[in-house]
Amino acid sequence: MVVEPDRDRQDPADRLLGGLDLVLDTVHDRVIRPLLVFTRYLAFGLLLLSLGLVILVAGTIGLIRFSDVFIFQGYVWVSYLVVGFLFVVAGLLIWRKRRPVTERSS
Repeated sequence: MVVEPDRDRQDPADRLLGGLDLVLDTVHDRVIRPLLVFTRYLAFGLLLLSLGLVILVAGTIGLIRFSDVFIFQGYVWVSYLVVGFLFVVAGLLIWRKRRPVTERSS
């Protein structure tokens, strides 16, 4: 005669470890995962910001050198004047899009 173990009763160690596993999964899903997602977005955002800044600086230097060599032939001050004017126009366009503080959503 073979004695079958009672499948309805669990070992106390299994119940304890199952409860611990449930608590750790809950903490991971509610605390750790949102922190990981936030830090991932923060890291990628800073990376894109840095890349955009490098592209802006390199593009500005390239535009000044191109206009100095091929357009104004040695009059670098005119190149600086044109690029400065372009930046002022871009700044004025961005400034025009702003909203007063009272119209901003809180």
